[in-house]
Amino acid sequence: MENTGLSKRTVGFGLALACACVVNALLVVFKEKSEALMAGMKMLTGHHWTTHSAIIIVLFLGLGWALARARGGRGISMPARGLVGTVVGGVAIAGLIIIGFYLIAD
Repeated sequence: MENTGLSKRTVGFGLALACACVVNALLVVFKEKSEALMAGMKMLTGHHWTTHSAIIIVLFLGLGWALARARGGRGISMPARGLVGTVVGGVAIAGLIIIGFYLIAD
C-alpha cells in the first residue's frame, strides 16, 4: 500500500468518518438510555432516527471540511496506512460500543 500522496480532503474526510462512527455509536447509547433525549430528537424532525442521521451527516461534513482546511488550508498530513488504521479502528470501536451496549442493556 502506498504511504504518500493522499489529498487533504481524503485525509480530512477519512478522519471525519472515524469520528462520526464513534459519535454515532455513542448517540445510539445515549438516546436509548435517555427518554428526554429520545423525545427531544423525535420532536425536532418527527422521528429520532431522522434527527440522529442529520446530526451524524452534519458532523461528518463539517468535521471533514474543517480537517481538510486545517493548518492554514494545507490540511492534515497522514500516511495511507495511518488513515486506514484510524478508519478501521473507528469503525471497530463503534461496533464494539453498540454490541457491548445491547449485550449489557438487554
